[in-house]
Amino acid sequence: MKHFSHPHDLHIIQVPSENKQRKCFGCKLPLFGSCYTCSSCNFYLHKFCFELPQAAQFESHPKHTLGLLYPPYIQGGCEACGEPCNGFTYNCSLCNFNLHANCASLLETEHKNDRERYIAMFLRHKVSEQKKSTAELGSMKAQNQHNEDEQARIRQMEIESDLQRRRHNLYMQQLKQTSDSIDFMGQIGTSNYTYRY
Repeated sequence: MKHFSHPHDLHIIQVPSENKQRKCFGCKLPLFGSCYTCSSCNFYLHKFCFELPQAAQFESHPKHTLGLLYPPYIQGGCEACGEPCNGFTYNCSLCNFNLHANCASLLETEHKNDRERYIAMFLRHKVSEQKKSTAELGSMKAQNQHNEDEQARIRQMEIESDLQRRRHNLYMQQLKQTSDSIDFMGQIGTSNYTYRY
């Protein structure tokens, strides 16, 4: 079988228990259950990831159809969770909108009853909070970096000011010593010495 994300033929295997050493190329999660693999290289896809549609419409971005991309063709973070896009990601190139395939499947599931609808709503809320927290953390880091830069600049100014003060004091001491020696020479030059033979 062929998949758009890989140039070689793939065949299906069964992974009896979770294999944490090998990860799915699509979702970056450990392998388990039915998976597709390439006999030529270390490429693996969960059956679920293999079957993802290459284009889809989502409630979270109803204006445009999103295309399924894979690294290195993705830039930016997921609009749902805020994490970098390093696996299969649905992308709108017109709006620069990204949605992890996993996040899309969590957020866009058809709900059979109120309990499932509530769980999905709760998950959307948690994802939204996480995204907001991630943005706030980024803002705080930027502010903290600005404060650290400002403190470093102030320390540098204090060091330069201290150095300038020391130079000034040294200059004043040298000037005073020079002035004292000039006064001493002046006293010698004006003294009346009488020589007797």
